[in-house]
Amino acid sequence: MVDEQQSLIAERVLGGIPQLTGIMWEKIEEFQKKLSTFEGGINHKAGDEQCEELKKTFPLKQHIEGGLYTREIFMPKGSVVISMIHKQDHPSFVLKGVVSFLDDKGVVRTVKGPHKIFTKIGTQRVLYIHEDTTWCCVYKTKAKTFEEAEADVYTNNYKDLPKKVINKIKKLWQDSDLQLQD
Repeated sequence: MVDEQQSLIAERVLGGIPQLTGIMWEKIEEFQKKLSTFEGGINHKAGDEQCEELKKTFPLKQHIEGGLYTREIFMPKGSVVISMIHKQDHPSFVLKGVVSFLDDKGVVRTVKGPHKIFTKIGTQRVLYIHEDTTWCCVYKTKAKTFEEAEADVYTNNYKDLPKKVINKIKKLWQDSDLQLQD
């Protein structure tokens, strides 16, 4: 699926994030700040209109109907992508391509499309794209515009999540950290 050199690249790019200090969202935010210093780094805030560079580099197809919002994004080979924080549980689908991502426990996983992933509330993905990849997500929403829908299902600040979710995820990460130290 992925050759040894590609696996090593993904592990080097994504694997260091759990070693940064703080809770995972803060670690990812620190990593994102470092990435934004590189040429070609693009940032996006949930609910804002996409900039032209983002539209060109990561084309997005969106659809709202019957209370469902679908997003299909193309991510080119060699890209490092940091998602916004998900505000609801939902299915995600790698339609085609090969991608490595940091899972909720800080482990680098590699999948090849077609592949289904069930995303939990509070998840923030950090991805390394091995091959041109198309990823699709489906959400429930009452929003009428794409910007409203995006703001409804994502946030850029974990503190916008329900306290119960924050505490549950913090505990999961703390338990994972203790297991890694044993």
